[in-house]
Amino acid sequence: MRSLEVYGLTKRFKKTLALKNVTFSLNPGESLAILGPAGSGKTTLARLIVGLEEPDEGQIVLNGKDITFVPASQRYICLVGNNAYGLLAHMSVFENISMPLQPHFSGKEIKEGMGKQRILSVAQYVHIQHLLERKVGTLSAGERLRVAIARGLVKKPLLSIFDESLMQLDTPTRLAARREILELHQTIQLPFLYMTRDQPEAFALADRIVVINEGEIQQIGSRADLFFEPATLWVAQWLGFPPMNTLIGSLQSTFKEDGLHFRVWSKSISPLLPLQWTAMLERTHCQNIIIGIRPEDIIPEWELREKWTPLLYTLVVKILASEWHQGNTLVQFQLPHSEEPFMAVFEASSDQLKIGQAITVGVDPEKFCLFHPDTQRLLHAPPVLPGIRRNFNHLRAGFFLKDFLKNYQGKNPY
Repeated sequence: MRSLEVYGLTKRFKKTLALKNVTFSLNPGESLAILGPAGSGKTTLARLIVGLEEPDEGQIVLNGKDITFVPASQRYICLVGNNAYGLLAHMSVFENISMPLQPHFSGKEIKEGMGKQRILSVAQYVHIQHLLERKVGTLSAGERLRVAIARGLVKKPLLSIFDESLMQLDTPTRLAARREILELHQTIQLPFLYMTRDQPEAFALADRIVVINEGEIQQIGSRADLFFEPATLWVAQWLGFPPMNTLIGSLQSTFKEDGLHFRVWSKSISPLLPLQWTAMLERTHCQNIIIGIRPEDIIPEWELREKWTPLLYTLVVKILASEWHQGNTLVQFQLPHSEEPFMAVFEASSDQLKIGQAITVGVDPEKFCLFHPDTQRLLHAPPVLPGIRRNFNHLRAGFFLKDFLKNYQGKNPY
C-alpha cells in the first residue's frame, strides 16, 4: 500500500486551468518534491490534498482510503505553508502547538496530562522545548518554522506537506532548516511532500522529484533521471544551473563504413550522430531534430586530447562572459553564425578566459539528448550490446546497399 495516491487531479478557477490530470504516488516513509516555477500549480495541489479545495476531477487516496471529499479536519495531514506559517503572534509557542489538540483533549489534559506530554515530545523533536513560554512574535523566522512543524506533528499526521516553507529564510538559516527537516524525516519516517521552486532544495530533500509546469506533470524521477534524461524540452531548458543548451537542425543521412548515420545540420554545428540513433530516427520520420547539450559536457581545448573520441565534433567559439561559481567557471560564448549564447562549465579559473577570446571546444554526440521537434519529448535509442554491434552494423549496411541498388539500378539518382 502506498501512503498517498493521486489520480487525474484537475482543478479550474473560472476559465483558468490550474491543474490538468495530475497523477503520482508517494511511498511509505518517502520524501517527494513537487518542483516547478511560480504559478505552476504547486500550492493548488497542496490545498487539494489537505482538503482546503475540492477537485473538479480526480481522486486522492491516503493510506488506502479515498479522502477526495473528506473534510480537512479529518485528513490528519500536516501542512506547513509559506505565509508566516499561520501562527498567532500574540500567543505562546506552547499555546500555538496545542491548537490542533483542543478538539480532542480537555484544557486540563493539555496543561497537565497526555496533551501536555505530546506537546513536550514534539517540541523536543524539533529542538524548541526551551521556547515554549515565549511569544511567537518574538521568535526568529527559523524558530517560527520549527513551531509550525511541531504544531503539525502534534496531531500525529499520516502525511506532512511543506509548501514553499523555506522561502522566507536567509541562506544560512535555510541550509540549517534543510538539515533539520532531513534529520526529522529520518527519525520519524513520516512521508513528506515538498512543494518548492528551488531546485537545490528539491535535490537536497527529496528521494524522488515531480517536475510540474502550468499545471501539468512534465517528469517524475530521481535527480539523475532529471539531469541525464530530461523527459521534455521544457525540463531540459529549465532544470539545472546553467540549464541545457539546445539547437534545432535538419537531419541528413550519410553512409559510413559501419552503416547508415544521420548528421545534424544547424547554423553553427553539423555533428555526426552515433549509429545507435539511426533506427530510432528512421522510425520517427523527422526532417528536423532538437539536440540538447549539457554545459558540463562541453570540452575546452586544453582537455581535447585527453577526452578525444572518434565522433568528437570541434568548433571555434568566441567568449562573451565568464564568472566563477563554486570552484568552476561558467562560460558564455557565441557559436559561429549564431546570435544565441551557449553556456559551458569548465574546471578552470575565470582569469584564464578573456572576453572576446576565441577558443576551440568539443562536443561529444554520444552525450547528446535528442528531442522530437513537434512533441518536444525526449527520444530514446536502445543501446546496442558491444558483442553484437559489429555484426549488426554490417547486416544493416548490406540491406541498405541492396535496397539502394534495387531502387536505382540503371538510373542516375542525381
